[in-house]
Amino acid sequence: MSHATHSYFDWQVSTLLLAYDAVDPISRHDEARLAQRQQAVEQELHEIAHASITEDYRQNPQKEFPPEIIIAMTRATLARAARIVGLLP
Repeated sequence: MSHATHSYFDWQVSTLLLAYDAVDPISRHDEARLAQRQQAVEQELHEIAHASITEDYRQNPQKEFPPEIIIAMTRATLARAARIVGLLP
């Protein structure tokens, strides 16, 4: 995974984790629940990626995504965060 891709994934994870924390905070000492939430968020992002990334790019993971895919993933991530905090149905 390239540095840019890794940074983008970190942004997605952070965005969704912050949204969940806004509606259901978890104590920083509750490591088990924090890990469970992290894993659930990563699964959600996996689903967002599969909905956004075309088969051609899934079959060729070394291929760089075009801007359209990044835009679609960004919109999906932000929409999901908005739904989590109750801004969207």
